[in-house]
Amino acid sequence: MLEASAPSELKYDPFDPVFVEDPYPTFRRFREEAPIYAWDQVKGHIVFRYRDVMALIRDPRLGTDPTLGGGFSPELRAAWLDYVAVRENDLFMMRPEAHARVRKLVTPLFGPRQLEAHRPRVAQIIQEVLAKLPERGVINVFRDFAQTYPVRVIAAMLNIPPGLEAEFLAFADALIATIFPGLSPERFASYMPAISRGREIVRSVIADRRAHPMADDLMTHLISACDDADRLSDGELESLIGGLLVGGSDTTVHLTTYAILELLRHPDQLALLRADPSLARSTLDETLRYNAFGRGGGLTRFVEEPFSWNGVEFHRGQPLFLNTQSALRDPEFVADPDVYDIRRRTNLSPWFGHGPHFCLGASLARLEAETALQQFLVRYPTIELAGKPVYGNHPIFRDILDLPVRVAVAD
Repeated sequence: MLEASAPSELKYDPFDPVFVEDPYPTFRRFREEAPIYAWDQVKGHIVFRYRDVMALIRDPRLGTDPTLGGGFSPELRAAWLDYVAVRENDLFMMRPEAHARVRKLVTPLFGPRQLEAHRPRVAQIIQEVLAKLPERGVINVFRDFAQTYPVRVIAAMLNIPPGLEAEFLAFADALIATIFPGLSPERFASYMPAISRGREIVRSVIADRRAHPMADDLMTHLISACDDADRLSDGELESLIGGLLVGGSDTTVHLTTYAILELLRHPDQLALLRADPSLARSTLDETLRYNAFGRGGGLTRFVEEPFSWNGVEFHRGQPLFLNTQSALRDPEFVADPDVYDIRRRTNLSPWFGHGPHFCLGASLARLEAETALQQFLVRYPTIELAGKPVYGNHPIFRDILDLPVRVAVAD
């Protein structure tokens, strides 16, 4: 019988610099010694083994709404109305019937086939970004490239006026950062101005697009993605666009950065990709499997009804973190899990969620990052690490703030 206790020397600290640089030895120890761990900081548990993660991600006794259907408190609503307005209408907070209605309306717009129509525009934006980078020398891949193109892509797809990219990136970052239930009140409050400003811009753009719809425009399609009985509310539309900004920008920034980092750490794999650019998609999947950018908690679920799992009691309202990063490096998932091999073909749905909560922006994030990776390698046939990555202190991501890379175009 498993226990939710751990050896006294085994502590979970996702902000420990050693952990941030390489969390996988820690994950291995937890899988072996404390596969279900009581995390005191958040008054909940983390699950580390592949078998448990995959079983619990499907368990109907777990939900995504931290309020368990009760809604946000009047105190939080009074203090941070914009935050509540965006969060209470997002897909994670909706009750099943509302969630099913919204997904039915908008999912057809975000499938791989539908998004392929946007590939030429995505490629054009990435080419414009790369053209402004130096032909040779040292660049910061995160700041100069990975952080630059994704928000421009999603802004172009939604036909948002130029010049708002920095505010939208801050909005997306704040939305995802405030998901973590262990944030201090001070840090939580620090994200509120970005959310208020982001919501203000989104509402303004929606109002303008309602008055002036555009042909073949994603936001126009979102506004009209309804029938007489099942119209999206304004609040649902605002939250949906906020979610797209997260999936289409913030996530893609880190995926691009980590993919380039791992390719430079594994020159043999970089050579494979250069020889066969069609491996870009599997490179991204393998990067997410081998060294994903999460801080280490994983998918967040909340216990809707008490139950016992392998001898550990889960109580109503407690958060439960399904640590997909650990699970995807579990030998039960793949052979040789500590080997980075871009030729693998793996099903990474646990990383992007599962079933009705599969990430709506997953196909968009993959399309962007795949195109960016291919074009970056075309632009720079010579690349090498010029120093160690510098990590930040984001509550959700092991964010790399500086990835110095020496680049050179063809002579």
